[in-house]
Amino acid sequence: MDIPDWVTRALGMGLAVLVLIMPAALVHAKARPESVAPIVFLTREGCVNTTTMRTRLDEALERLGAAKDYAVIDADTLSESDARRGYGTPTVLFDNRDLFGMPEPAPPLPSPT
Repeated sequence: MDIPDWVTRALGMGLAVLVLIMPAALVHAKARPESVAPIVFLTREGCVNTTTMRTRLDEALERLGAAKDYAVIDADTLSESDARRGYGTPTVLFDNRDLFGMPEPAPPLPSPT
């Protein structure tokens, strides 16, 4: 079966675009290794307020017409040195900042809540 020329050209152009944008995407990924999404929902197993907070976050995003595209991270799975372990749960971070203005926890990190 012969592949039409237009298909070959389209695949070539697609690969060329990937080659051109991949370095920028990798730099961006290295700058934000913790999450691809700008919104991060931090929780812990057993957190009694997680369901309510997630429901409210989903409702807010829906009202804004925004995608419900956020990372959900169990804070207990983060490395001991990750400052996000020091936030109470649940916590919503936008671009690594607490949505409600709480400063980033500094070492020594408080016990989980």
